Amino acid sequence: MTGATARELLIAATGMSGLLAGASADRFIVQVPAWRHLDVMTWAEHSRHADLGNGRFWYPVLAFGATGLSLTVAIAVRQGVLAASGLALPAYLAALLSLVGLGMTLFAAPNLLRLRHPKDKATTQASFDAFHRWGLVRAVFQVLAFPANLWALCVLTQGL
Repeated sequence: MTGATARELLIAATGMSGLLAGASADRFIVQVPAWRHLDVMTWAEHSRHADLGNGRFWYPVLAFGATGLSLTVAIAVRQGVLAASGLALPAYLAALLSLVGLGMTLFAAPNLLRLRHPKDKATTQASFDAFHRWGLVRAVFQVLAFPANLWALCVLTQGL
């Protein structure tokens, strides 16, 4: 990998993590508070068509894309392919935050996947609560990964 390729990967990581941060923020600032005012069975039906519909492709592309790109940038920094004074901290931080955010999916996703087939209201409510509890933790890490990538990009551009 060349330094130019690594710079392009950092730009892509910043863009992907920005899209993921925006999607996560939208979910927890706009969508979840609205869902709390509606019947949980309505949320489950919506989730079957949204999160388990097109979302089953879109969200993994964002999460795995942002994480994979951030990790690749961190490796490029570690190997000295991408170098600038002060670049290591934000690059490693972005990779770590992205990876932890993706890891939180292991706790959140099973609660959503339970909704593939309609369940009783109590089970659906438990899935809603657990999915959004773990999803909020995941969102915090995903949102924080974006400014870390942005920080790395700023450090790199100042070093050029």
